[in-house]
Amino acid sequence: MPLTVPPLTGHDVDLVVPATLQGNTTEERIARRLTVTEPYVTRLLPEQLPELNVNPALLSSLSPADDYFVVAFVCTFRPAADGDDAPFKEARVGIRLSVPGGGPQPVALALSPDTASAASGHSLSFALSVPLVVVEPSVEFATDGSQEERYITAYGLGSSDPEWLLRDVARQPLSGDVLLAVVVRAPAGAAVVAEVIVAATLRKLMVLRSRADLPSRLHTIDLRAAATPALFAAPAGELPAGSAGSAGSAGQ
Repeated sequence: MPLTVPPLTGHDVDLVVPATLQGNTTEERIARRLTVTEPYVTRLLPEQLPELNVNPALLSSLSPADDYFVVAFVCTFRPAADGDDAPFKEARVGIRLSVPGGGPQPVALALSPDTASAASGHSLSFALSVPLVVVEPSVEFATDGSQEERYITAYGLGSSDPEWLLRDVARQPLSGDVLLAVVVRAPAGAAVVAEVIVAATLRKLMVLRSRADLPSRLHTIDLRAAATPALFAAPAGELPAGSAGSAGSAGQ
């Protein structure tokens, strides 16, 4: 899904490790390891959906009367500032889509990225694509028979609770900025809520499983209220710049 998003305001969020009988007996909070931006939300016209890689089988069942949105945000996974060797092992980023009060529910029509793999042989090289200020890592490799390791996998296409699994692999550490985006179909005129959930596992002396303590502005998104107008003039892959702050302004 080709997406160019405007600058987004980033916020440092704590990772909360719950108390367990086998491990820490008190809750632990890990600071300055994860930044999540405020989301970019825009409406789409039905004719723009093929440009965003919506499956043709799904397109045939869509109603032009329904509402369509793109939700995009960036998660930044950071090394420990104090040099503590506790790399990220994996992370899950989920979005729960709902219409308060029941009735037909919104669903994900496309997820970006859907998959990403790195070759485990010696032919791997790294590249960066830079849409405005958002850095999205990409990988280039030659098909020489080397085994590939998948480090991003999307789940839940066509459902109301899509998610991404991000993994640390030998040639692609779980570190840096990751741009995530979803195309949403919602019942016409309905209030639509997207709840963002981020969980991460760090590898220390023991495995630490945590959940990000997201403030309400990052956790609960009213798509209709947050959306910019539909992209009537611009191609769907070229989202117009908004008034949000820079993605580098973390911690605000």
